[in-house]
Amino acid sequence: MLGCQDFCGYYEWTFHYLRRRWGQDAVRRLWAEAIGGESQRHYAESAAREGLRGLYKQWNKTGVEEVCDWTWTLDEEKNILRWDMRECPSKGFLLQNDLQADEDYCDHCMGWMIPLLDEARVEVIEHEHNHCGQCWGTMRSKDRAAEPLAVEGDIRQDRRWNHGYIHRWERGRPQPLLPEVCESSDPCEVLAAWFADVDSLTILGREIGSREVCGKILSQDRLITTGEVYADVLPSSVEPMAVLIEGGELSRLAARYLAVPAERRPLLMHAFLPRAPMLDFVSFGLPRPAPILPLLIRNGLYVHQPGGEAPDTLELLAMVAAALRKRIILVGVDVEKHPGVGRLVHTTI
Repeated sequence: MLGCQDFCGYYEWTFHYLRRRWGQDAVRRLWAEAIGGESQRHYAESAAREGLRGLYKQWNKTGVEEVCDWTWTLDEEKNILRWDMRECPSKGFLLQNDLQADEDYCDHCMGWMIPLLDEARVEVIEHEHNHCGQCWGTMRSKDRAAEPLAVEGDIRQDRRWNHGYIHRWERGRPQPLLPEVCESSDPCEVLAAWFADVDSLTILGREIGSREVCGKILSQDRLITTGEVYADVLPSSVEPMAVLIEGGELSRLAARYLAVPAERRPLLMHAFLPRAPMLDFVSFGLPRPAPILPLLIRNGLYVHQPGGEAPDTLELLAMVAAALRKRIILVGVDVEKHPGVGRLVHTTI
């Protein structure tokens, strides 16, 4: 018999299977019709009986059964029901067991909750999650306006909230992931939009010491590189299009990034691998990076192997370029040390 979290790995794999075989609309239908429409009908029934109070009781019952580290706050005068999740047992199970078959597990919660609650005349006013096990949200009965509700245990005041990347909903609709790039909430579309105007990408490695190579670098305007190269090696006169952050270089990277005018700054990216250390970008004054795994998984270039060795940063950069259908040029990269890169490249300098 499966425990209350053990099924989460199968759950996530099913999401991935549907996406790969039938596309994005298929997994959204699963969330709305099979999960929200069938397995979670007790929430709609609770709302029909007692409105927000019924939902408050039902989710507190679920929290006990599933050992959720969360708090639900109900203020009927203000017409607000709020939750603050400190440690999601479902996402936590995946992180602890190094599981990531699907491109975005956390989105399934809004995927079933919003259509189910809409049927019950309840609206999700706001929701955010950081893909690391922390989230919060508010909802109201649609029959009257709601008032703001402040809570002592606001998860956004917890240091763990600084981890991950944020997906946000307002009035039941997903909001742009990086509004300065495009209006989409989909990380794959964000990356495609950022690199839309280039046909090739030059991946820059550490071996760029000679004047000849530096001259070639200065002639490029399509550079992508690693956080360490950006922070420690790349001349300050050269700004790449994008930087893939590893993690150990955050202080040095932030110093360079924040010294550059906003309009010249590169797009920051990160893999957000499930077993990798969770990084606090916010405390360094950095924007949360765009995630790359959804793009790689959707395009079949990355299959996560629990307990396996992760691709190195240069290989991940090559995968990003390949997923975006860009011609790949290497500068300062030893392909013998990085064979995974060599299998994807078109030109080496």
